[in-house]
Amino acid sequence: MDSPITASRTDAASFGRAVQTPLGLQVLTLASLLVVWETIGRTGLLFPELFPSVLSIAESLGNYLTTPLILPHLKASLYAVGGALAIAAVTGIPLGILFGSRRRWHLVAEPLILYAAVVPKIVIFPIFILFLGIDVHSKLAVGAIAAFFPISLLTIAGMREVKAVYVDVARIAGAGPWQIATRVYLPAIAGQVFTGIRIGLGAAVTGALLAETKIARAGLGFMIVEYYGQFRIADMYSLLLFIFILAALANATLKRLFALASPGARGTQDPGMYF
Repeated sequence: MDSPITASRTDAASFGRAVQTPLGLQVLTLASLLVVWETIGRTGLLFPELFPSVLSIAESLGNYLTTPLILPHLKASLYAVGGALAIAAVTGIPLGILFGSRRRWHLVAEPLILYAAVVPKIVIFPIFILFLGIDVHSKLAVGAIAAFFPISLLTIAGMREVKAVYVDVARIAGAGPWQIATRVYLPAIAGQVFTGIRIGLGAAVTGALLAETKIARAGLGFMIVEYYGQFRIADMYSLLLFIFILAALANATLKRLFALASPGARGTQDPGMYF
């Protein structure tokens, strides 16, 4: 029978191993941030009005989850973000395959896309307002433009890694351009395309919600600006936390769907932050 001292040492060792895992480090980091936040808020060491208690933020988040107050705004933002990601994928993947399949096209198109990718998307927001109005469609357009670049660029990068021998064998077997694109290129670049979509999701969220903070009548970005103007800091932070949770769930869902659809696809270790 183990002594209490031996048992405590075993528990300490188990705890130490658990903390050293990625999940353990994430939990420890989050707990440390919460402790620091609460300490600053309660002691008033630094701008206490900007550090509401964790409990007040949690209560505000609970209101979002248990009341229909946020539903119209959530619907508007989900439409903008989801539509933006869909448009970016439908345009970015085919164009990435097209530009990446020919060296000359790749040399011409990729630099232009890279140069355009560094332009802040919010600066072209007034143009979308002129054509689409101040409704949700202009926010959708900003999110789509933001998501297009990582999706198309990573698709091009994946195309450049496809070995020419695979294409040559397909052509010898009598495959046409459409068959080569769907049977050779798409399976080979699935990992890069998936990474581009995941990064594109983050870009779409950033672009759409940032546009909502400028001119909007609904949306999560609109609510954040309203809470800031009313100095409802706890509500503002809880809404930011709510957006973070939604984004994490969406990212995990995409990862799971890709694992089910392409279990053998190779993911990229260098996602390439092009936005």
